[in-house]
Amino acid sequence: MRVLLILALALGIAACVPPEHTRAPGADVWGHFETGVYGEIGDISVLRVAPPEGGETEADIERIILISLERRGYAPAADAALTLRYVVHSMLTDKGGEGLGIAVGASAGSSSGVNEFGFGLDLPFLSGSDSVRQVSFLVELALEDSGGTLLWRGRATGRTHLTSKSRIARPVTPLLLDRLGRKTPPRRFAK
Repeated sequence: MRVLLILALALGIAACVPPEHTRAPGADVWGHFETGVYGEIGDISVLRVAPPEGGETEADIERIILISLERRGYAPAADAALTLRYVVHSMLTDKGGEGLGIAVGASAGSSSGVNEFGFGLDLPFLSGSDSVRQVSFLVELALEDSGGTLLWRGRATGRTHLTSKSRIARPVTPLLLDRLGRKTPPRRFAK
């Protein structure tokens, strides 16, 4: 009985949410991004790229970040004092049409809870099966000093029709790296 009550509550909440997740015309990825400065950064011309502490290396994501850094004049080095850590999450969340998609909150990628990310329950029998599926994503880049202190963070969240994390990171990474070391208030984007 308790499960049915929770499901009814979730369905009621989902029905009240306005349909904001429609695809941006001509865009592969769309959403919001922001960057923040949290400490004295200094010279960031040389840095290393790594996954979150204890995370597994994702070669495709690192290659995208390294190419983007080099195009912006940064020199990657394995022994650099500054480390650029990356997190890329994606999850099927809903359909782009009029149908019902429910996103339930969960914490993923960080023990500190800063990377809040949802997982989805798609109920196609309520909306038909011809809608275009959408994927929620989180792309985060964080600059740390040699002691692990956070100096800068760029975060983009949004929707896409792409399912590969590397294909999501390809247009979003340059957006964040263009603001490396600078603060940017929350903004919408579509790429």
